[in-house]
Amino acid sequence: MPPNSHSDAGLADGLLDGFEERADHVTEEVLRDGTVKGDYYDAVHESLVAKGLVLVQGPRGCGKTHMMRYTWLVCRDDKTQPLAIYVSFNRYLRLEPLLRKRPDALTIFQAWTLSRILQAADDLDKALKGKKFDILDSFDLDRASIDKLIGRLERGLSVSDRDEEIVKALTIDGVADAIEEMATFHKRKRAIILLDDAALTLTPEYLVEFFDIVRVLKRPRLSPKASIYPGTTEFGPRFHANHEGKTVTAWLPVEHQTYREIMGGIAQRRFPESSTIPSEVNDYLKYAAFGVPRAYLAMLREWKAGNYATTQQGLNTIIQSHNDARKKEFLSLGLKMPRLATLVKVGDTFFNKCVETIREANENLGDKNEKQIMFGLESSSLEHLTDRMINLLIEAGLFYEHPQVSHGGPDRTYRRLTPHLSALIAVRAFSSKSKGTSHRAVVEFLSRPSTKHPVRRQIDTLLGQATLNELKLDLPPCQVCHTARMSEGQKFCHNCGSKLVDDSTFTRLMKLPFDEVPRLTEWARQKLVDNHIRVIGDLLSLQDPGTELRKIYMVGSKRAERIVTAVESYVDEFVS
Repeated sequence: MPPNSHSDAGLADGLLDGFEERADHVTEEVLRDGTVKGDYYDAVHESLVAKGLVLVQGPRGCGKTHMMRYTWLVCRDDKTQPLAIYVSFNRYLRLEPLLRKRPDALTIFQAWTLSRILQAADDLDKALKGKKFDILDSFDLDRASIDKLIGRLERGLSVSDRDEEIVKALTIDGVADAIEEMATFHKRKRAIILLDDAALTLTPEYLVEFFDIVRVLKRPRLSPKASIYPGTTEFGPRFHANHEGKTVTAWLPVEHQTYREIMGGIAQRRFPESSTIPSEVNDYLKYAAFGVPRAYLAMLREWKAGNYATTQQGLNTIIQSHNDARKKEFLSLGLKMPRLATLVKVGDTFFNKCVETIREANENLGDKNEKQIMFGLESSSLEHLTDRMINLLIEAGLFYEHPQVSHGGPDRTYRRLTPHLSALIAVRAFSSKSKGTSHRAVVEFLSRPSTKHPVRRQIDTLLGQATLNELKLDLPPCQVCHTARMSEGQKFCHNCGSKLVDDSTFTRLMKLPFDEVPRLTEWARQKLVDNHIRVIGDLLSLQDPGTELRKIYMVGSKRAERIVTAVESYVDEFVS
């Protein structure tokens, strides 16, 4: 249940009668006694404790922060566990104005990130029993100086001369060395850094820099763990997610064999009053929460606080509020990141089509004692932009993605997705002709075994080729002040007056073949084309270009970095 996310519209406030839904605010007692043990979440915990870099993925509210803080607490109190430092970067957006004010903004951001890590390490040192290490002494710093630097940067104040000295003194290797020394001092074999809110998606410049820091921090005795989002986290050319470590999903799938038991256990520990709610209502809300504990707890509290005329009326109201909140969160991605606005708009239509497809599939099951909640998209029918659009829907929690499978040969693989169950419930996708549309009938329907195969579709049959042709990354903001343009034909920035790249120029740039990029070899150009990356826009639309390029035969990390750097340098020169 991660921080820095929006509470569900129409649901109760986050704090009521001492109850706190957000994992970044709960007490240590709640973390210790309110964490459900089970094979699924145990596996997430074990990944966080293990050696190596781990990226913890999932939508807001699924449990990333809770598991990180729980792991930090377990390790703190057990000397046989690694030294665990937990640090949150949920205030990163406060440093965004520096990008427009200072040419060394990335250097200052790096110092802020390292200061945050040192601050958290110092807090841990004070909490551990026995002698104190004083990690700040390794840099001839004191806690007051670090706190002042962080405070000034997060409040947008100008930095002092002393702050400038700290910025120069802090290095990634220096911090890594100090943490390893701290682990040895406290007789821990190794250390882990739990980097929460690491998806700095609203400042892509900082996001790339952040994962460069993560890459350098990784050592045999030091393992970073970072929480990310599947749609908007961009790693940059030097960080290759699949190569640097592994990705773990903290999102409990509704098809998990003990799904209802795990969700029920969360409610028993975090909201004991749930035991007074009728079991069929409780199970209905478990499914509607779609594996997101925060949503489930919020809906339980809304049910207890409500004064509904009938059970069904109350459940319909709660489900509608939850659906509206999920849709609003997804649509907000287009406002937060304007270049993704078209992908978000088309993604909304795509999601609705998929929901209707599942509803029709269940209707066609007739009297079969089965349910259909999954559809498969043939991978060959997906382009880079459609893949990115789907990833944004996954990030917002509207799709749960299952592992890809092959049907009918190695060239026929499918992305398998389950739409949010509350959206399916809202369109009566689980209505039984014999038992009606009551909450009991829905729970009974969802308790059935799933059909053997998903509903298989190609994306053009769902959206139409004309709509797919409209997919694009939207026009860039002003290159000088980063203000979004007001219209496609705008020639000059209305904020700072700088000349803008006009729509036709940018469109032409995105459609240019790699023959135009002088620093690319003929071999590299051919490899890109052979792998359906035909023009500059194809490469720039990839969520993680470095990782995708490394999937090409004979393309390693260094060669991938050279290709991405060559293309990005050409684009920068083109629009300058």
